[in-house]
Amino acid sequence: MKIASDVGALESFLGNLADAGVDLFHASTRRFWEPELACSELNLAGWTKKITNNPTISVGSVGLNQEFITIFGGGSAEPDAEGIERLVTRMKADEFDLTVVGRALLVDPAWANKVKHGKIDEIQAYTPEAMASLS
Repeated sequence: MKIASDVGALESFLGNLADAGVDLFHASTRRFWEPELACSELNLAGWTKKITNNPTISVGSVGLNQEFITIFGGGSAEPDAEGIERLVTRMKADEFDLTVVGRALLVDPAWANKVKHGKIDEIQAYTPEAMASLS
């Protein structure tokens, strides 16, 4: 479910929040790479920044190469080099300011350093079993 179906509705919703004093928006979506509205490739964080001119945080399956729900059926999520490159490209284009990494970082605490240094092939895959072993 999306919070708005068109640009006008999103402007109204976000405008009210910005007018109330919100100065940083955390725009959580299922998949960061999916467009929020049909008229643009911008995700929710991108639209929020464009509308409010405030900093935004994007989140949604960062570092996973498949839908995380299917992983619980016995699969695993291999490190997603292509997805990470899409994320970096969008951040460099100033679409959003920050990103949140959840499951990928929980299973591999060195995830950010590995991405920073181009060692994506060394990233540990996210699996339900890996989550069960966290201490």
